[in-house]
Amino acid sequence: MNGCLMVARESLRRVSAARAILLFAVLFGALALGLSFFGLAGQRASGFQGFARLTASLLNLVVYVVPLMALMVGTTEVAGRLHHLSVVLAQPVGRTAVLLGNYLGVAGALAAALVIGLGAAGVLVALQTSTASVGGFLALVATALALLLAFLAVAFLLGVVFLDRLRAMGAAVVFWFAAVVGYDLAVIGVSSLLKGVALKTVLLPAILLNPVDLARVIVTLAGGRGALFGPAGAALVDVFGGPGGTALAAGALALHVVLPLGAAVVVFRRRDL
Repeated sequence: MNGCLMVARESLRRVSAARAILLFAVLFGALALGLSFFGLAGQRASGFQGFARLTASLLNLVVYVVPLMALMVGTTEVAGRLHHLSVVLAQPVGRTAVLLGNYLGVAGALAAALVIGLGAAGVLVALQTSTASVGGFLALVATALALLLAFLAVAFLLGVVFLDRLRAMGAAVVFWFAAVVGYDLAVIGVSSLLKGVALKTVLLPAILLNPVDLARVIVTLAGGRGALFGPAGAALVDVFGGPGGTALAAGALALHVVLPLGAAVVVFRRRDL
């Protein structure tokens, strides 16, 4: 445990000092403020909009940018730093401690940048408007953190599987496209082929198996916009609308972090560096 914390502190310090992390925080803060202020520009209106509109506008941005950022940073932290990892492993520190420590450090730096960027924007929006519908915005921040941790775990797994930096980043891009874009298309195709099957039988397992879709559902329902899902809205509200549904969603998101990270540890312990 001491070795893991030492590696985590060093990784956190190093990653936090990178300009890309600062840019990550500034980017999200600026985009959140811009979406709030110019949200009604198409209707010839300006001024800060409340959290309800801001959350809806930020949701698609979060599910696209956060996973990609986590995948790119995570793969380069493993596959791009093999020499450094070899030096660390020469010390009296186990491989599990090294990998988990690096994960905790990178996750801490990225999570801090995300919370600072969105949090600062949220405070300014609250001061300019009100705290109405702030629950949906807080749900967005929480699910963004869960997406960050889940895709960072996948990035570490890809990094230890491929080791080569370019191959790992290529695999990360393919995985991002499959999870964010291709998965929904596949679910729609399967649903159209299984018209006689109950909606819950196909839709709910599909949502639980993909953290991106799970994040969309959680934030949309938290903002009281379940009607946007159309006929599926009633089924989703029935499953995820209560405390049991919240626990189910949280458990599924936790598994999306633990399983790939555990697999990364197993592979890393067996790799010849």
